Amino acid sequence: MSNRFDGKRELESIIIAAMTRNRLIGNGNKLPWQIEEEYHQFLAFIKGQTVILGRKSFEIFGPDLSAGNCLVVSRSLSARERVNVFPDLNAALMEARSLGRTIYCAGGALLYGSFLPFADKMYISYIKGDFTGDTFFPPYRHLDWEIEKMIDHEKYEFVVYRRRRGK
Repeated sequence: MSNRFDGKRELESIIIAAMTRNRLIGNGNKLPWQIEEEYHQFLAFIKGQTVILGRKSFEIFGPDLSAGNCLVVSRSLSARERVNVFPDLNAALMEARSLGRTIYCAGGALLYGSFLPFADKMYISYIKGDFTGDTFFPPYRHLDWEIEKMIDHEKYEFVVYRRRRGK
């Protein structure tokens, strides 16, 4: 699938995630950490944009979402105010591309795995410290990505990866 919208403007598709260095992203349907600065960064990135997320991630982040368009991939969730529900990622991507805004994928693990082939960038916050949990970001080929930017914060390191061209 092309990331082009109407043949005129290139839309970026970005995975946005917080994880530990061993790829831990969740514990029992919640985040294993509470880092206000990192969470505000997440909300600032998605503000006014399009965000695609699964049902469980929507249940975690839903009340705070500042995205212009919230698209939830779920077979069990019914549509609600300010939220469009789609049965699969392809249907959500078709809608997202028609909206003409940057597309963020905000999890969970299965959706991240399905979205990886479509992603141009990844915005990863590597959480510092030891945490336990049961949900992990999917494995991916590190050789397919190059680091564009790194910013070290007290409780996390923020890294922007760009997909290597030709991959």
